[in-house]
Amino acid sequence: MKDVIIVGEDPVTRHVIKKLLQVTCPEGFNIIREDPVRGSEVKKLTPNYNALAASFPIILLADLDNNNCPPTEQAAWLNNQPKHPHFIFRFAVDEAESWLLADRRGFAHFLGIDETIIPEPTPLRLKEPYNLEIRPPYKTSLFMMRELASISPKAELKRQLTPLDRTSKSSEYNLAMLPFIDLHWNVQTAIENSYSLQKMVRRLQEWCTQPAN
Repeated sequence: MKDVIIVGEDPVTRHVIKKLLQVTCPEGFNIIREDPVRGSEVKKLTPNYNALAASFPIILLADLDNNNCPPTEQAAWLNNQPKHPHFIFRFAVDEAESWLLADRRGFAHFLGIDETIIPEPTPLRLKEPYNLEIRPPYKTSLFMMRELASISPKAELKRQLTPLDRTSKSSEYNLAMLPFIDLHWNVQTAIENSYSLQKMVRRLQEWCTQPAN
């Protein structure tokens, strides 16, 4: 059983971490603390979490947003300090919802829409054809609500996920999305369409198989 602190800016992000731990740590894990840190604050606090990792393993998942180079962005968040071995710090391209959408079949079934409506993965960089990501025309969570949930035949899901002002998440967004993560999200399928998720899963597998200190 491994003790760990998890950090994410919203419930969906932290729930993604929990689901990935369930998949990669079959012998179990114990979340000793769950830190809800908003995106405007998490970058400032990253060096503190890096230092705290000397005492407790920490998993921090953040959104890459419009940046295209995770290593460069990670170094900036760490103030160019070395990352502690027990600090699992990863970016989702472009946000955690992209990893959920990477299970194209599962998410389409969840909403009751045709899978072909969901964007196919494309290389993040032309020189790296293996570096596939789901890249909607604009921010993934907004795309999910505006373009996908809005055409769902499931009235309750459509109501929960479609925001009134179309510029922010609906008030029942988490109520709708967390059950998808728990019950329907197929991580093994999703990693085929998201290289950043694939790397996160590999890192967690390494950590879970290491002897606890």
